[in-house]
Amino acid sequence: MKKTTKKAAVTTALALLTAASVVTGSLFESPAALLPEDGAPNIVYNMNTGLDGADDDDAGMQEDESEETRRRGGVRAVLRERILRLPLIVRLLVILPMWALGSVLLAAFGAAWTLMQPVLGKLAGFAIMLAVLAAAFFLCAKAVFPDLSVKKLFSRRSVVALLLGASGLTLADALLPAVWAEYEQMKTIVLSGGFFVALCCAAIPLALREQRSRLDAARKAEEKRKKLPEKLTFTDAGGTFTVTVPKV
Repeated sequence: MKKTTKKAAVTTALALLTAASVVTGSLFESPAALLPEDGAPNIVYNMNTGLDGADDDDAGMQEDESEETRRRGGVRAVLRERILRLPLIVRLLVILPMWALGSVLLAAFGAAWTLMQPVLGKLAGFAIMLAVLAAAFFLCAKAVFPDLSVKKLFSRRSVVALLLGASGLTLADALLPAVWAEYEQMKTIVLSGGFFVALCCAAIPLALREQRSRLDAARKAEEKRKKLPEKLTFTDAGGTFTVTVPKV
């Protein structure tokens, strides 16, 4: 129990440290912005005085814009101000290492996101293609076999066929532009044809299996009906009785 509590505490502390480092790294662009010599940065207003001794209107406008910028900064501005008000030794020994860690993590996240964007785009395209293909398959199958349940429609074979069809269409859409210069002009036709083929590959086997299953059930019912005797004879104390079995 103590080991589990200790491990949970260490994990929580590491998570909080990582989160704080990422936040710190996002607040300051460089160590110079984090470690000004005189503490919090000064806010300088350019006050131009006219010949009559009155403040210039432009100066008032600049001050208003500065206040508006501070308000828009919101939480980020408050956090920056709180950090910059800390003693220089604290910022140097504590905040600066956190900023370094956060900057490295943000850079790694940014690079990973840049590398993953094409992959995520293809995965999103695959998911959309699979959803559209599954919806078309469901509507077609329900139109032919309205009594079938969703579980029977989306059997293991049907799901595998839909996955293979969506994967093939996504892969073709990714590779064909590299080997076919006119693919962009023919993309709609190619994808429509591929979509139709994938839908047929998923729907036709289901239709054949279901038709075969229903024919087998009908044949078994017919054989069972033929095996029934035409007449049944019963004997008791009152005599012998014969009952004719009606054909169903």
